[in-house]
Amino acid sequence: MAPPYLCQVSTRVSCGACCGLYNISNLAPGHLEALLTGRVEAFARIPRVAEAIEDFGRQQLGWTPVERPFPQFHHCPYVGLIGAKQTRVGCLLHPEVPGNQGRDWRELSYYGAKACQTYLCPTTERLPVGYREILRAGFDHWYLYGHAITEYRLWSAFFEELEQRIGRRVSRADFDQGSRARDHLQHFAALKLSWPFRRADAPGPCHFFFDDALYPRPGVERGDPALPDSPFETIFQELESCFREEAELRRAEAAVARIIEALVATVRI
Repeated sequence: MAPPYLCQVSTRVSCGACCGLYNISNLAPGHLEALLTGRVEAFARIPRVAEAIEDFGRQQLGWTPVERPFPQFHHCPYVGLIGAKQTRVGCLLHPEVPGNQGRDWRELSYYGAKACQTYLCPTTERLPVGYREILRAGFDHWYLYGHAITEYRLWSAFFEELEQRIGRRVSRADFDQGSRARDHLQHFAALKLSWPFRRADAPGPCHFFFDDALYPRPGVERGDPALPDSPFETIFQELESCFREEAELRRAEAAVARIIEALVATVRI
């Protein structure tokens, strides 16, 4: 059986992180959705010839000197909303997009067709297949899913902590029993969007997930070097945390523990 595919999951759940979807300065959901909607409408009006498509890309937010969380990482001007009702993110150059008439225009993207057709993010190899199945089933919208799915270190630490507490491996069935487990999973993922203990110099929710050491994540920053390591140290590092005093560290631990404990109670039912 093929491993679970993470890029396009359902009519509402998909990921465009490797296209640099989140590598823009304003990541408010409404702003990003409006940007993508406008891009789809503009793309629908252009003729499908190389010159027009390339000109469209230059007019969009693309590989230009703009303020991005990761300046050496692309934001593809051809990522937009796709599907019958435009309810998930995907590539406007894909042959199945209306107007392309079966023609694959992805060779006009910055990285070229081969990268778009063959690249898979590190999560597909580094995160155990059971965890990937849970995450595929655990979200109902592309925005939060795309922010979360590339965080394989974060999810590995999270699921391992959960399994240690319940004394067994978790499976997708634990999250198919009802909405409560999925809700807790999404609450944990949402910590990434509004983590109050994020370092001042952190890029925000956008994540550079490639394993090429271009933008490595530093360890947890501590205002007081005497602050101890936390049982959630990996989680806090992946959330790009800074703790100035012990009270902040304990509040952060409590926030994570509440979600994990709620999940423990749910999956044991």
